[in-house]
Amino acid sequence: MRDARWRERALASLTRESVPSGLTLDQLRIERGADMPVPTAAEGRVSRAPLREMAMGRIRAAIYDGTLQPGEPLLDHDLQSWLGCSRKPIREALNDLAQLGLVEMSPQRHTRVATPAEADRTFVSQTLGALVGGIVRVAVPVLGDADRERLVAALDGILEVLPRRDAEAYGSLAWQLVELLVEVCPNRILVDVTRDAIGSLVHQLRLTQSTARVRWDDLDADFPVLRGAIAEGDSIAAELAIERLFRLSEPIA
Repeated sequence: MRDARWRERALASLTRESVPSGLTLDQLRIERGADMPVPTAAEGRVSRAPLREMAMGRIRAAIYDGTLQPGEPLLDHDLQSWLGCSRKPIREALNDLAQLGLVEMSPQRHTRVATPAEADRTFVSQTLGALVGGIVRVAVPVLGDADRERLVAALDGILEVLPRRDAEAYGSLAWQLVELLVEVCPNRILVDVTRDAIGSLVHQLRLTQSTARVRWDDLDADFPVLRGAIAEGDSIAAELAIERLFRLSEPIA
């Protein structure tokens, strides 16, 4: 990993605080009487969670928020110092993250943050679309008025930004829509099975997105259809719109 600057970013990410100017990370720990990152009150309430899950959650969050960049080496000693736990739960967490495509592990060579391959973008998009389509099929027929209004509002936000052809703004709103669809899905087993995979797939798409890759004309055509289907409670039409948006029927060479 990187030097003390990485550790300061990691601690800041963990506690949601900034390291005060003029203090090093070690001085801050001494001042607080701690030899490891001090959890916030909210984190203290979940400290009984298995260490493996804690380590996985914090490493994943650091990957998602950019604290850990693609290609970043993940060294046991640094992770133990940051997370305050032993090597075993950390290695288990890294194995779990590798299964999600977020970490790359090569025995006796390296463990590092995975770098998404642009060549895999269509595969990733289709996989995400298949998962989101299933959630839409289950959720749309039973949406309450409040959740339906939230989804329609999210789609209106996307429709508003599309004419600007702003890939970054569109991507952010589109991923928020996916998160909201997962949130309102009433089938908790489906949500539990797919949530981690969806998060990883969204992350991979965001890292490989560019304005040149966005098919604006297709989005202009399909997002209004998705909005209308959700507003009317038509789960089949909504699922078909998701299929087109994520190119599920696109042949792969």
